[in-house]
Amino acid sequence: MLKKFAGLLKKEWVLYRTWLFVGVFIGIMLSMVVPYLIRRLSDGFTMENQLSFAFSILVLILGGFFSILQFLASMRHDLKSKEIWLHSTSSIAQLVGVKIVFSLIGYAIFNFIFVSLAIYKIGDEIVGNFAQVLLLLLFIVAIIVILQLMMFVIMVLFLAFNLQMKHLVGRFSIVITMVTFFFSMDLWFKFTESKLYDNIFHHVEIPLTWLDQYFPKIHTTELLLGSFYVVEEVASIIWLAILFIIATKWLEKVVLR
Repeated sequence: MLKKFAGLLKKEWVLYRTWLFVGVFIGIMLSMVVPYLIRRLSDGFTMENQLSFAFSILVLILGGFFSILQFLASMRHDLKSKEIWLHSTSSIAQLVGVKIVFSLIGYAIFNFIFVSLAIYKIGDEIVGNFAQVLLLLLFIVAIIVILQLMMFVIMVLFLAFNLQMKHLVGRFSIVITMVTFFFSMDLWFKFTESKLYDNIFHHVEIPLTWLDQYFPKIHTTELLLGSFYVVEEVASIIWLAILFIIATKWLEKVVLR
């Protein structure tokens, strides 16, 4: 099982490692080279570090979209050659799972590099030792990667939806899919901000303020961790697993039609 998984992961690496290299290269150009050129071309410009930090944040935002594009490109490649999935000894859930894991590993590496760079650029404003800074870095990267995992599962679900609609209405399916996606996201965000959501999921609260002592202090920003709700997090894990199962089963049905 692990050997098969490693083989599939290696295949993804061979096919899509260029995406990671290109992403890192573009990120370095935007976060370091562009601010440097602006400083060289602008007389009296003294905010290179601040500008570089802002560009690093921009790179992190763009990196999220770039990672999604890489994942969708990988999915599209296999869907165009259905024989890859039809004759594979692995299930579609396993094949999709490998693609998600590979994209998340690449995304984690990308974020580790550029979150590190962003922290370095505001190093004068940080008070803490190396271990605290490293913990903050890992914490930020972990949160970003978890959010991206959720996005990948949602992408698989709507990819299956799009293929289903394409079978019914043809090329107009992309319009229906986009409208449905944004409408669904809007409903979900409204639900998470509602009183009903609080009453159902905000139970067994664990304050995270005790973690403050393990993170460095930042002069210009106060790190507010809030609280951790056990019911909410357990429900999120279960819901994500259910969504993944539904998405891959639906995708399998559409592909094997």
